[in-house]
Amino acid sequence: MKKVLSFAMALVMMMAVMVPAFAVELNANPDSADVVIDTSTLKDTDGDGIGDTDAEEYTVTIPADTTIPWGTEETDVSYTVESHLKRDGKVKVTVAGAGVMKTDDGVYEIPYTLAGEGVAFTADVPTIYPAATKAVTVAISADDWNSAVVEEYSDILTYTAEIERV
Repeated sequence: MKKVLSFAMALVMMMAVMVPAFAVELNANPDSADVVIDTSTLKDTDGDGIGDTDAEEYTVTIPADTTIPWGTEETDVSYTVESHLKRDGKVKVTVAGAGVMKTDDGVYEIPYTLAGEGVAFTADVPTIYPAATKAVTVAISADDWNSAVVEEYSDILTYTAEIERV
């Protein structure tokens, strides 16, 4: 009985592989037919011709760790953004820090400000292509540099990206 059942299951699986293809034949004399083509919101990521991953995506490329040379009043920490979203989506990026860099032991500090269009950016369209650069700078005033103890200071900048639905 098990052999018969195994054979039947194998036969059913083989028939499932045979999917009929339907086509229209155009014959002699002027003849025409319409074919509908449409898109899917799924990407084919495994190469089998079938969409399997949501095509909606964005990429924000942020700078690596940045060293600010002593006395530099403005340092570029800009990022790039590219998005391919549905019509109700807009990419939103924010950059935040403590506003103060401190020595490792926390005894000394030097204030800074973040400036530029990229500090708080929300796209006005769902698709940004090619990638656009959004300016962000770390600004430390000359007075703050001149009154700071010569030490190594640090802080962490946090880049946050999300899709905002409108």
